[in-house]
Amino acid sequence: MSPIDETPDFVAARDHVLGEVVSFARTLRRNGLSIPANAALSATEALCAVGLRDRDSVYAATHATLVTDARDSETFEAHFPEFWYRLRTGLEATATSDDVGDRSGSGAFYGAADAGDESAAASTGEALGGGGGDGADDETVTERRLVDHDADTAEADGDRERSRASTYSAGGAGTDVDEDEEARRRPLDADAVHQFERALATLSGRRWTGGGGRQVDARRALRSSVGTGGTVVSLPTRERTPTAFRTCVLVDVSRSVLDTVDRGFLLQFLDTLVADGRGVRVFFFDTDVREVTDVFTASRGNPVAALEDAEVAWGGGTRIGHALTELRTRWPDAVDRRTVTLVLSDGLDVGDVADLERGMTWLSRRSRAVLWLNPLAASAKYEPTCRGMAASLPYVDGLFALAGPEDLSEVARQVNRHGPHGPIGYEHDFRDRALGSS
Repeated sequence: MSPIDETPDFVAARDHVLGEVVSFARTLRRNGLSIPANAALSATEALCAVGLRDRDSVYAATHATLVTDARDSETFEAHFPEFWYRLRTGLEATATSDDVGDRSGSGAFYGAADAGDESAAASTGEALGGGGGDGADDETVTERRLVDHDADTAEADGDRERSRASTYSAGGAGTDVDEDEEARRRPLDADAVHQFERALATLSGRRWTGGGGRQVDARRALRSSVGTGGTVVSLPTRERTPTAFRTCVLVDVSRSVLDTVDRGFLLQFLDTLVADGRGVRVFFFDTDVREVTDVFTASRGNPVAALEDAEVAWGGGTRIGHALTELRTRWPDAVDRRTVTLVLSDGLDVGDVADLERGMTWLSRRSRAVLWLNPLAASAKYEPTCRGMAASLPYVDGLFALAGPEDLSEVARQVNRHGPHGPIGYEHDFRDRALGSS
């Protein structure tokens, strides 16, 4: 790695460029453009190649990498001036010299191509996520920002979101849960959560009861036919009796997930599961793992305050395989054949794929069923192609969207109808979804 990468100003400039490009791509998505998942990283690498001095060069580089349809050029052009302004002013704030072409700090970004310093561009590409290869790491860097705010809150949230983008790194440190999350809480649809819980209870329960059910009880029919000389007079039915559900919930609290999912909804959903279940255990993981079941048990309906009091941190990077290894080593009793395991994650992983595959093998063998809830799957264009999700998919009984209460109702509908091993998952969700919501 070049010595230039070690300077604080260079790191700040690098993070600023990536944050602004990702924010720009998100703005374009919100305005109807179809932006590829790895386009933000491609745009950043293009900027490393052309430099940041010339507005036309920056325009050409970002247009070539972010716009896939010529009809979207007008929208791109309308939003480019704000992107250019924020890009330049932010870099100037990180500069350590009056000469913006200086080789220290942000000067490397201004003049990487102009000065012919290929090592600066190359090292920047590595720092931003691999700069090529098979594209898996590219998606880890860029798809974390697939977040679609409501139009009426986008402007108000813009500064906060840009701040998060500029400080996040794939292996970065987390931050404490704080009272800001309380302000983002939204009413929870209790009916949707209860439908979801009943579906989990059906999976966990093994008891059947007669009458009014959906399935023919062949055993009872044969027993009753003994008294009629082998003639089946009636076909008794049976249904599975829901029992208190047992669930292990593994929650990815990396920055990529927190910037995509409605945090208030997520915390209230977890709080309700712990309150209603018989054996629900909740684990938060990013680059580390922590059990937070007791925190939710003591929350008394206010999980934000409880997590803040417990000094629970979130928002780091993602190592799913490491999390599963820690679960198997430190909490092996958290999962058994009566337990439905829920994994809440976008699948964007920077850990060892071999660790992830070994962890998922153990988890699938140990669990009654493994359901994966992915906030990115709410998009009509979603495909589970990122490295972590692709490695995990063979071991998952169902991959579903998780963007709001309506997704919980959809999970319940599919599981109740087809069971954990039937045709279930996001690809069998036939609800209308707005194209381009990703």
